[in-house]
Amino acid sequence: MRITAQFDSVDDAEFAASAVRSLGAGIFDVSLTERRQKIHRDGSFAPMGFFTNLNTSSFQPVTPLADIAVTNSTESVSVSAAVDIICRPSDAKKVVSALMNRGGHDIKAK
Repeated sequence: MRITAQFDSVDDAEFAASAVRSLGAGIFDVSLTERRQKIHRDGSFAPMGFFTNLNTSSFQPVTPLADIAVTNSTESVSVSAAVDIICRPSDAKKVVSALMNRGGHDIKAK
């Protein structure tokens, strides 16, 4: 039986993979795939205002003296991971439980 789970970070996926490996002889293969996705931000976000006091509902608008938009763009990378496991059908419930306990989501069994 093949089980696949998605993780928000590579560390979570590695912890889950080691937990699944420790389940015993019913686990035949555990593989980890890292997924990188570039996130583009153009820097044109500008705050509209801020609250001056939490005890009142006063709102102070921001009046910038210069353009707040940043001209240089920034890119960051989002890294997630997927774990693929091949195991006996009798061990599938233990594998899914271990994956869920360590933050796995979108778990699919075939």
